[in-house]
Parts: sequence; structure tokens; C-alpha cells
Amino acid sequence: MSSSMLTTNGILDLIESEGIKSGRHVKQPTLQITNIRRVPANALTDVYWAILSDGTNSIEVVISTHLSHLVQSGQLEEYTVVKVKTYQYNVTDDNIHIVSISEVEICEFANPEEQIGKPVSILDTLHKKDSVKNDGDHYFNLDEDDEWEYDADDKEEPLTWSEGDEPSNFCDWTIEVQRIVHEQESDTALKNQGKDNSKYNNKHGGGKRGKENNSSKNEEPCTNSNVKCYHVHKAILSVGPRRSDYFATLFKQSHLSEFATNTSHIQLEPSAADSFPALLDYIYTEKMIKFSAKNATALRHLAHYFGMRPLWKQASAFIRGDFSLDTAATYLSEAIVYHDEKLENASIAILAENIEEINRRTLTKLSPSSFERIFASPRLKCRSRKLSDIVLKYCQTQGGSVDMSLLMKCTRSEVMPSVSRKAALPLLKVAVAGEQKAGVDMSNTHNVLRARCVETCVEEWKETLAKPLMALECRDKNISRILGASSLEHRDLPLTIQVELLEKALCAAKVELDDVKAELLFREEQVEEFTKQGKSTGKSFE
Repeated sequence: MSSSMLTTNGILDLIESEGIKSGRHVKQPTLQITNIRRVPANALTDVYWAILSDGTNSIEVVISTHLSHLVQSGQLEEYTVVKVKTYQYNVTDDNIHIVSISEVEICEFANPEEQIGKPVSILDTLHKKDSVKNDGDHYFNLDEDDEWEYDADDKEEPLTWSEGDEPSNFCDWTIEVQRIVHEQESDTALKNQGKDNSKYNNKHGGGKRGKENNSSKNEEPCTNSNVKCYHVHKAILSVGPRRSDYFATLFKQSHLSEFATNTSHIQLEPSAADSFPALLDYIYTEKMIKFSAKNATALRHLAHYFGMRPLWKQASAFIRGDFSLDTAATYLSEAIVYHDEKLENASIAILAENIEEINRRTLTKLSPSSFERIFASPRLKCRSRKLSDIVLKYCQTQGGSVDMSLLMKCTRSEVMPSVSRKAALPLLKVAVAGEQKAGVDMSNTHNVLRARCVETCVEEWKETLAKPLMALECRDKNISRILGASSLEHRDLPLTIQVELLEKALCAAKVELDDVKAELLFREEQVEEFTKQGKSTGKSFE
């Protein structure tokens, strides 16, 4: 790709002098965007940084916030060629060069699909100095020069991060991690915390990404049981192969409020907050992180948020290799927390296909929404009566969390056409209780769970109704126990349903009795006929 479409020495035009450049009489270089990335500036806004190139030199610039819509709409993207019309160049007291662009014209005629030239950073070029050879060795008698006395005990301790009130050596930045407390978590945690945490449960925390919290500068750090302080070194966080792009960018913006206290305030979901020390270990040491199903998703989220692509790739590779039926429920719960749709869908699919093989305790720990998604999955494979046992166990464990809507979706007739004998009566009680709580009456509705439960109870009237009644009437305690003296569960139902059950059971018993009578009559007729034939032939069939 030719560099003729770009302005020669266009990058030098941007940094020719400090101040704002705008209007027809200033240089308006045509440059190529070789890289563009989004960086969270604070809790409310994001800032886009880009690298502009003239084919020979390049420089990192800040895109003004009122141009953000061009990035979000895809008009400004990697390899786009633009004419820079309004820009500003400044050098801070710390010798940090900042270029911001606030007006550009997109060159529609140019649509390269690759980087033009092999540009190098203009700042590296400006700061490079020719090395000067020191030829002063002849002034000294090196043979007489004493060797440096080396003490094996004088080894430098490596820089480390620290947690708590006391920072380790040379720490120059603090990260306060606020652990998000959700409403469903126990009241005990809130009491131990010593104050209401509801202000932290807002749209800026958790979800896809943790967010920075604009805490008061006067707030005492680390006094909250849900807040942990980590003392770190800016140089280590922002430099090296394991650096964080998030902090590397943050530390260049000395005008931000964080620099007043040298502290970042970040909110994280519980699993991400628990994994944050492992993230710091990864940055500070060459050790590999010990991944598990419980922390891999959180670590991948942290790697994405803090701009650590190598760690993100390691976490992704671990998840792919570790993903199985045994770990799917854990990954599903974590994927929901961090809005990882691909991992959610994969977890739902494997759980739905193998629901009969999953430990019941694992299933009962799923949230109602996850449980519903499994039953709504087109990959659901399970025998109907087995499915009814699973639903019953879930309802018994979750209790009030299962509403009528969830119950109807998980027990619809196309998924569960029949109910097991064991689950029929308990599920009938659950269905009736759900109807009463929702204020609806489905007694005359076909194919609802209630009707299928009644049908199964009637079909199995001997076990579900007759045996408990017989046990109750039996005077011999041993016989009562043998007959299964379980509580008469049907008596906990409304009277109308009790009557319905007993009436239908009576009808079923009569039909069965009639069938038995018919069978006996048929056999008696056969015996009589054989007897007659035997007498006529002189043989006896006795």
C-alpha cells in the first residue's frame, strides 16, 4: 500500500508547537489510524485513544469525547485515513506529550485494509540520543583498581504488592477494591459491614465490567469489611510483558481526580474481588496462575477489563479445556454474573442434553432463571417421569423462589407429558399451592400439571391413596409400617381436590374390579367347558 496518500512528516506537523491548532491557515495533515482502543476514564465516561501514522512516524492521541460517536458507529476504525483539522499539543511538567484531536474529516476515497508503511513512535525518535564512546580508560590503571566487594547477603528484595494498611517498599499507588454486595446476600454480611451498602449496588458495578467508584476523598480507606486495599507500584503495573493497559493509560492522565490521593476505587463482583490478588501475582511474578472452574471466568473478566490480553488468552484456553458436564453448572453461574453469552449458551446446552446424569444437588443450586433456560432449551433430553422427579426436588429445595410462571414453563405437557408415581402427589400439592398464591383456578384446564398429577395418582391409587389409608386403619403397628405408613399427603389438599381424587380413584378401582370379575368369570367358563369335555371322554381334569 503506497504512503503517497498520507502527508509527509504529518506527525511532525501535529507536534510542531504547543497549543490549539484550528482553521484554514494551520497544517491539516492526512494520517492513518493504525490502532484504536477504548479506555474507561471514570465511572460515567469512556475515552478513546488512537495511534496516528504518516507512514514513517506515529504518535498516540486522545480522541475528543464529542467524536466518540464516530468510533462507536464504526466510521473511525483501524486503518481509516483521516484529515486532522483541529488538534492540540501540550507537554506536561512531567515531560508527558499529549495530543488531542477534536475535528477530523474522513477520507472516503482512501480505504486501505492494512497499515501503510512501518511507522515508529515519533517520541522515541525525539528522545533518542547518540551514544558517545568513552575513551578514558587510559587515564586509569585498571590493574590497580580494586574490585567491588560483593556480599552474597546483599541481594535486593524484589518489589512486591501488599494488602492492608501498611504498604510494602516503594509502593506509590493504592487500589481499593469494593466487593459488591447483592440484595440476596445475607443480612449478616451487611451488619458486619457496619453500614448500608445499597449505594454500591448500582449500574456502575459488576455486570460485564467492574467500574470505578467516585468515593469521597475524605473517606477512610479499608475500614469497610467489603473493601480491601492493595498497595502497588505504578511502574510494574504499567510496564513489561504482563503490564495492564488500563493502568498504563491511567498513569498518563495526571489531571484525573485519582492522582489527588494516588488511589483507584474499583467495584468488583465477589468472585472477581476474590481473584484480584491472583491478578497482582501474575503481574509481579513469572508464576502461572492456578486456574479453576470457580475463578477462571472471573480472571478472564479481570484480564479483559484491565487490558491484559495474554492473561485473557490463558484463561480462555483453560475454560475450553476444563469445560465439561461436571463443571458446566459452575461456569453457567459465573457466565451469568459477567454476561458471557457464549459460555452461558454452551453451559445450558450441555446441562440440557445430560440432565438425567447431573447430581440433583447441583441442579437445585441453580437460579430459577437458569433452571428455566435448561427446560426451555431445544437440546433438553430426559424421560418425562424422570423430569418430574427433578422438578419436584428443585421445588422442594428452592421453596418460595419457584413461582407459578416457572412451574408452568418447566412442566408444560410437550416436555413432561406424564408424571412419576413418586412425584405425583407432592407435585400436585406444589401446583395447587402455586395456583392459590397466584390467585388462579386451573381446575378445568386440560394438560396443566395439576391434571397430570391427578391422573397419575388415580392410575396408581393403590400406592398413593389405598396403602396409606390401609396403614392408618391397621391396628398392628408392624403391619402399618410395612404397608408404608407415610403421612396421608392427599389430606393436605383442598377438600374439593381430595374429593376429586377419591372419586376418580373409586371409579378406577371399580373398573379394575370389573376387569378382575370378568377375568374370573371367563376362567370359570373355561373350567366348566373342560370339565364337560372330560366327562364325555371319560377323562378327569382334576
